[in-house]
Amino acid sequence: MKYLALIILMIVPIFSVANPVPEFPFVIVTESIDKRVKPDLVKIRFNLVSFDKSSEKSLANVKGAGSQLLSVMKKFQLPVSALESTQIDKKTKRARRDGAYNLEILGYETSQNFKLTLSQLEKYPELMADLVAMDGLEGVEAFFETTKEEQYQSELINELSQKARTKAESLASAQSRKIKNVFGITTEGSFGQAYAIFALEFEPSTHALAMDVSSYDMDLTMMVPEFIEVRQRITAIYELR
Repeated sequence: MKYLALIILMIVPIFSVANPVPEFPFVIVTESIDKRVKPDLVKIRFNLVSFDKSSEKSLANVKGAGSQLLSVMKKFQLPVSALESTQIDKKTKRARRDGAYNLEILGYETSQNFKLTLSQLEKYPELMADLVAMDGLEGVEAFFETTKEEQYQSELINELSQKARTKAESLASAQSRKIKNVFGITTEGSFGQAYAIFALEFEPSTHALAMDVSSYDMDLTMMVPEFIEVRQRITAIYELR
C-alpha cells in the first residue's frame, strides 16, 4: 500500500503541470469592444462619522446626522427604501506613544456606512450638493451604471463572436486551412490558459467619459456623466481542418 501511494504521488504532479494544449490543429483569436452608453442609475456611497470624548454623545451625533439625511431624502422625494445601511461601528481612540500600549482614551469614533441608489439622475447634482454640505458626512463616492447591462452584454457578445469568427477564418485561409468548429471561448489570452479556462468577460466602467453641462447652473464638479463605458472581450479557440 505504501508503494502504491508513492507511485500515485509521483504521477499526480506530472498531470498537474502538463501543458493543456489541444492535440488538433487550431487557431486562437482575441477580440474586444469598448462601447459608450448613457447611465440611468447611480449608487452613492458615504459614511456618517462622529468623534467625541463621550461615547454616548458620539453616537447621538451620528443619529442626528442620520435624521438630517432622512430630511434630505424627503426634500428630493426619495423613498427610504433607496437607502441601505450596515450596522453602526464604534472605535475607541487612544493616545499613541512608541513602545506604549493601552494609553488613555481620547474619545470614541462612531460611524455608519450608507449606500443610496438613485434612478432619477436629474436630481443628482442638487442632491449631492446637499449631501456634501452635511456635517459628519465623509467619503462620498458615486458609481454610475446602466440597468441595460444584460442587453448590452448580449449585443457585444454577438458582435464579438462574429468578429472573432471572421478573423479566425482569415488566419486559417492564410495557412491554406479552413475552420472546422469552435472549440471554446475564454477571457484568457495566453496559450495554455486559453485552452484550460472557458468564460466570458463583461466589464462596465464607472468612470465618466463626457459631461453634459448645458442643463445645469451649479457646481460642475458634481455632474451626471453623459456616457459611461462598457467593455467586452472574448478569446476563441477554433479547430482547423
